[in-house]
Amino acid sequence: MIFGIPTVYIWLALTIVFVIIEVATTDISSIWFAAGALVSTVVAWLAPQAVAVQAVAFAAVTVVAMYLTKPILTKYLTKKTPTNMDMYIGKQALVLSDITAESMGRVKVGGLTWQAKSTQRINKGQMCRIIKIEGASLVVENITVNQ
Repeated sequence: MIFGIPTVYIWLALTIVFVIIEVATTDISSIWFAAGALVSTVVAWLAPQAVAVQAVAFAAVTVVAMYLTKPILTKYLTKKTPTNMDMYIGKQALVLSDITAESMGRVKVGGLTWQAKSTQRINKGQMCRIIKIEGASLVVENITVNQ
């Protein structure tokens, strides 16, 4: 008992609070704490006087659940928000100034001029393909005759 309240009720209340927080937020934030509190509720029911064991069970289950599930949940639940700039990926651009692995150049795509970088040498006047966007620069590759 803590302050005259049986620990089983305290852990059950904490479980409910953590579940409510989890439901109310748009991010995975407290599900692991809810799991730990739920296990501690069971431990409190089985051993009401073993408050230290309940606390250790809470901490251990929370840490283990977080360690095992966070990378997986983050991978599957994190959504990449597409931007207007993503529409340029895969498009062709005209090289306005030489691009080398050591120096950035300029390209024109969609009527706009962009800084561009590449691991290849691409000469002024050639066409290139945009493969990704890094910050305010386009990453491009040479378009070969075979493509």
